Amino acid sequence: MLVDSEGVPDFWVTLYVTENLRVSLKQTSIENTIRHLIHLKLWEEINGRDLISEFSQAKFLSDSDIISIRDHCLLNSNHIEEWQQITSKKNVVKLSVIYPGRTRHRKVVSKGHAANRLVHIASYLYFVARTKLRTRENFIALTGSIDDMKKRIIAQKPKGAKNKGLSTDPDSKAPPPEIFENLMKMVREDSPDNPYKNSSIRIRNALMFDIMYITGMRSGEVLGLQISDIEFQRASISVTRRHDNPLDHRRRQSVLKTNERDIPVPQALVNRIRAYVMEERSKIPGANKGPFLFVTHKRGEFQGKAISDSTFRNRILKPAILTNLELFNEIHRHGFRHNFNNSLSKKIDEHNRRARIDPTIKPIKEKEELQLRKYLNGWSSDSSAEIYNLRHIKEMSNKLLREDMDDMSKHLNKEKK
Repeated sequence: MLVDSEGVPDFWVTLYVTENLRVSLKQTSIENTIRHLIHLKLWEEINGRDLISEFSQAKFLSDSDIISIRDHCLLNSNHIEEWQQITSKKNVVKLSVIYPGRTRHRKVVSKGHAANRLVHIASYLYFVARTKLRTRENFIALTGSIDDMKKRIIAQKPKGAKNKGLSTDPDSKAPPPEIFENLMKMVREDSPDNPYKNSSIRIRNALMFDIMYITGMRSGEVLGLQISDIEFQRASISVTRRHDNPLDHRRRQSVLKTNERDIPVPQALVNRIRAYVMEERSKIPGANKGPFLFVTHKRGEFQGKAISDSTFRNRILKPAILTNLELFNEIHRHGFRHNFNNSLSKKIDEHNRRARIDPTIKPIKEKEELQLRKYLNGWSSDSSAEIYNLRHIKEMSNKLLREDMDDMSKHLNKEKK
């Protein structure tokens, strides 16, 4: 929830989240929506406006207000706050400083991000206006203006915000597999290029990278793993939902964004996990008081407790990327997921290749691949998995084009003779 500097929840944002978002959205999606509403409140602060008070008087956004909010949604929140701090120390505030429309140094967000902001802001303002005015005698007459305001806000979504063309290709969202292979070699505990000094931390971090690489699990899912999630006999890892876990003392709990699932892994991996638990984790003070698999080794307040998301980003992933920034700078946490699906595609293709040669092997059809991919990734809808299945169409198109080009080359060669 959104709270002020004294820890008091914002009434209208909390009501909106409770009524409209908590019933269907997951934690991360709710948090992102709240950030969009914080951006709207930043616009109110800059412009000296109180939209809720204005709605109480049945005063809705004008076209110029909506255009101003649209432009505001294109700007980076941190960039605006930095300029606010600078200009607050001066007597005169220039709007060109707050809204550097055509300056080369302005920081903006993507069109897709700006579009999401506008959609969530429109939904929030629509909810507030209807809830605020529903007891009015003329409420029915006012609903037309409220509906129109929402439509006008959404109509300002930046053009080209939708994913089209190559942006939907999963191959374009992650570096080539060779880059990940080089990274995995570098983070091995016996690698001379390993950036982590402590041997037990090397073992722990190598395991975390291996789990992400082999299973396609999100980093948050890896951070939320408990020892009981590792099936040592069956060689599998269970991804389990544990929202509001009383045993998780992290301020931002690492919770599951997808469906629960059991993922088979190599026996060698679970053997290494067992060795880490028995030989390394057991020596960390306080680690045995909690169930989490990966804990903080460094001495201090958090020693023995579950690793936070911030620690993973800044002390585990970042040092690995900095070992060769030119090679690894495009690697992000979610890239491991794309790389996993790319590897899965190649395994399915190889299986189907052998099936064409050996009639005893049953090929994996596209529909079956869709279901397989959904389960391993924990997806509920087909749309997430269908993106990766587009490669069949891409490969067929490339094959037909090559055949056509080969025929054309043969024809041209005959004419030359």
